[in-house]
Amino acid sequence: MSKVIATEVLNVDSGVVSLTPSIYNPSTGPCATFAMIHAEGGAMRYCDCGQNPTQSFGALLEDGDIVELPSIYHLKNFRVVKADAEAGKITVTYED
Repeated sequence: MSKVIATEVLNVDSGVVSLTPSIYNPSTGPCATFAMIHAEGGAMRYCDCGQNPTQSFGALLEDGDIVELPSIYHLKNFRVVKADAEAGKITVTYED
């Protein structure tokens, strides 16, 4: 059974935002193998394949949406950017 090992909140307001490696893969303790992302605020676009999303490229992530990242590879490759004028925010819960 997995357990929560960390959380982080990232503002998505300018430029491409990635998850924080030192949080999901710390030098001591367990590495995350799963993450759940909750979106708030303005529309965003994301990719979990390592490509950078743009305002018109990537999967749409809107207020209230949830994204699950099922492996460390998806966590390492996740990128998000705001898709319109209003900034967004993601809250990430990491599990081992």
